[in-house]
Amino acid sequence: MFTRWTKHLTTEEDKEKYRQQVLSCKPVLDHIKEMIEEDLAALARSEEDQRIYDLPNWEYRQAHKHGIRQYANVIKNLINLDQKEN
Repeated sequence: MFTRWTKHLTTEEDKEKYRQQVLSCKPVLDHIKEMIEEDLAALARSEEDQRIYDLPNWEYRQAHKHGIRQYANVIKNLINLDQKEN
């Protein structure tokens, strides 16, 4: 788990208590990760249609999709409690 989860707490006791609360939510966080992955797959499928280039301002739409993908990956990384912070 990344220390970012507990950096707002001051005592080690509070950090450990909060860490345990977050860990108890792991099944929910894992499900959120699965939903994000489904949304990213749908996003990827939407980019396979060549007709997207016929739309006005398609490059802005593409940039928007890149931003969504980037932040979805940030969230997926954060809620993956099995990772250690470097």
